[in-house]
Amino acid sequence: MRLPVIYLCIFLAVIIMSTSSIIIRFCSAPALVIAFYRVLFTSLMAGSLKGSKLKNSLIDIKRRDYLLIIRAGFFLALHFAFWTTSLSYTSISSSVLFTNLQVIFVLLFSIVFLREKLSKLVIGGIMLALTGSLFIALGDLQTGKFWGDMLALASGLFIAIYLIIGRKVRTHIDAMNYTMLVSIVAALVLFPICWVMNLNLTNYSSLNWLLFFLLALGPGLLGHGVLNWALKYVKAPIVAVSILGESVGASILAFFIFQELLQWYQIIGGLLILTGIYIAAANEC
Repeated sequence: MRLPVIYLCIFLAVIIMSTSSIIIRFCSAPALVIAFYRVLFTSLMAGSLKGSKLKNSLIDIKRRDYLLIIRAGFFLALHFAFWTTSLSYTSISSSVLFTNLQVIFVLLFSIVFLREKLSKLVIGGIMLALTGSLFIALGDLQTGKFWGDMLALASGLFIAIYLIIGRKVRTHIDAMNYTMLVSIVAALVLFPICWVMNLNLTNYSSLNWLLFFLLALGPGLLGHGVLNWALKYVKAPIVAVSILGESVGASILAFFIFQELLQWYQIIGGLLILTGIYIAAANEC
């Protein structure tokens, strides 16, 4: 597969993923229910694309890979649960920016588990990104949005773990198989949580069901699914840093659709975060 084609697919996937927070804001269902149906419908769509080849392709997957897929799906469930919930407590721009700190987590995990050394530029990029996140957190603390920021930050940690595991598994497992399986695991994690919390899982308007479907088809299958496919050909940090575009896209859409204005500290902090992440990831790759 030629790299320009891969990068183009990643670019289009990120644009599609930028609509995720917007779609969620239009949903009236609880955050955990939205997360559940997103991964459930994604798994069904990904499985349907395999058709009659699905059964044989699943048989070929080794036991150790299934164990890794279960772990990845667990962290994917946590990511969506925390991130979707964060959108109820903070702005779209802050939520997406804090979630995108996953790039920093990916770099740190690569260093810890792969024993890779940090260059001065990588260290500088990490410190710059952390400074920007602190800037936004302190500003949001004054407006009561700090809790939402922390939920988004936790979701970034979980998606970073998911990407690290995915990079190891995706080298020899089909993208749609992987997307389907991790989404099934995520749905199985989220369903009992929704059940225990006595959340309504069925009585929703036609608009909500349409939004659940669009979340799975767009950001789920054409977004995360394409990134899962790309993990076979490029490093996890490259995929992670490409998601920075989601911050820009989501903020622009939030401005035009919900009239969400960026505060001065969000602009400064956001620029620091995006610049820091780019410097760190670009020099690591």
